[in-house]
Order: sequence, then C-alpha cells, then structure tokens
Amino acid sequence: MGQKNNVICSYLSEPAIFADFINGSIHNGKKVVFPHQLSANGTVYYQKEKHRASDKHTPQYIERQRDTLKTICNNNCYVVIGIEAQDKVNYTMPLRCMEYDVIEYKRQLKELGRNRIEKLSGSEFLSSMARDEKLNPVTTIVFYHGEDPYDGCTNLHDMLELGKENQTFKRLVADYHINLVKAEDLDENMFETGLHELIGFLKHRNNKQELMHFIEQDKERIQNMDEATLDAVSVMLSIPAFITKGEDKMEGEEHNLCKALTEWLADERKAGIEEGQNRFASLTSFLLAADRISDLTKAASDTVYRESLYREFAL
Repeated sequence: MGQKNNVICSYLSEPAIFADFINGSIHNGKKVVFPHQLSANGTVYYQKEKHRASDKHTPQYIERQRDTLKTICNNNCYVVIGIEAQDKVNYTMPLRCMEYDVIEYKRQLKELGRNRIEKLSGSEFLSSMARDEKLNPVTTIVFYHGEDPYDGCTNLHDMLELGKENQTFKRLVADYHINLVKAEDLDENMFETGLHELIGFLKHRNNKQELMHFIEQDKERIQNMDEATLDAVSVMLSIPAFITKGEDKMEGEEHNLCKALTEWLADERKAGIEEGQNRFASLTSFLLAADRISDLTKAASDTVYRESLYREFAL
C-alpha cells in the first residue's frame, strides 16, 4: 500500500474514528455504533493450500490481509465489519470483498469447533456445524478516497460475461454487492471526530478556492485538529511539515494553522495558474507553427480537447 492508504488505515483503526465513520457514512450521522462496543479483529488470515497426495512438498500457506476489521457487540449480538481503503480503483473489488468475507466466515466456523464441548455426529459432524449454531454476519465497506472517478464494478455480476447465451444462467449465478463509500459523496457535517475535517479536505482538495473557503468556514475546528487528523490531512494533501507544524516560526511565536494553510494554498493556486498559462502558451506556439488555427480555437474553450492536445505534444 502507498502512504495515503497507510495513513487512512491507521486512522480508521482507532475505535472512536471507526465508529464515527460507520455512523456518518452508513447511518447519516445517527449514533448507532459506539467505540465501547468495538473489539479489534485480526486482520491477517493464513490459508493452507491443498496439495495432491503425490506432492512431496511441504504445505504452503497464503496470506490474506484486510485493512481494518472490528466486531460490533450490542446486547450479545455481533456483527463483523471490515473497511477496505482504496486510493486507486480496483476492478476486482467485488471478488476481493467476497473472498475476505468468506475467509472470515470460515474462521468463525473453525472457532465454533474449537469452543464446542459436545461432539457432533451424523450430518452435523459432516458439516462441522450443529443445526442450531449461527455465524456472526460479516460485511465489508470499501472507502474510496482517490482523486480519479471511481469506474470499477460494484457487484460480481458486472465482472462476469453474462451476455448472449450466458444470460439464460444469470439467475442461477450468485451475485455479490460491495458497499462503496466515496469520500467525494460524503457530508462532513455527518461526522463528529476529526473525520469532519479530513472529509472536508478530501472533498475540496482539487479546487484550492473551495478549500480555502472550507478552511475559513471551519477555522476553529481546523486550528484545533488533533495530531492524528493533522497527520492524515498532511499526507493526503501532500502538505509540507513546516506548514502544519509551524516549523518556520520563531521560538515562542504562536502558530496559526489556518492562516498558514490559506497562504500556502494561495501560493499553490498562483503557481498552478502560471503553470497553466505557460503550458497553454507552449501549445499555442506549436499549433500556430503547424497552421492548426481551428484546433487552437477549439482548445481555448474545450478543456477535454485541450488536454488531448497537451498529450499529443507531450506538454
């Protein structure tokens, strides 16, 4: 995983943040899950690979690792929830989530056997599960915090070739839906912890003018961000340490985080405008030299076409 995914996974592993994420993203801010109800689950599974009887090699084990996994306990009712953080689109996500959830169910099944006092017989013995035993429900939430639009599949059927003749069998093929949560779709006001600030920064990171407005509107909370949230924001937006930590201030001088962020964003925005102007000036020179006046006219108003010309001229 990259640093951005690492910091998100570490951040979400804290019980208060995990509970707030579930409440804000799934329950519209309603307090359904509380930190004291959470217990951490192991996030690494090891699966033994099966070998033929003639295979002389030692057993091999496959490692599967989840990002964050916790059990919610409420009045002796248990639900296992995993959060998979993604900064890049994974086109096999339905299959990946299905595998993770099945592995957790199989782990629970083994645990039932270890904790069982009475021996099973008949069909129960063959099933490794008594008829009246139950497994705890498992679900996975995919938290996409990348900058590119999410264009991956959200269910298993979309990954399968179910057209033409195969359409006849579609109703017989089990589907598997993923619970996709995109940072850009979230309302930061649904969160009470530092997620409020982090989501706000993520939503507006591609528009520096909007981000400066967000900082101004939320400056009291941003000025008092806890260290973990500040670290997460710094990594996600690639903000230099001297901005967030005030390392360029004189000893004893108070660090105004909001002011420092606003000034840095203004400089970045100015630099971005200048870079864009220089880039378009270069494109203009190339198009004029090639006598492509109509392309230049279209590029001036059509951003998609302009980007295609930038690629054409390697700008």
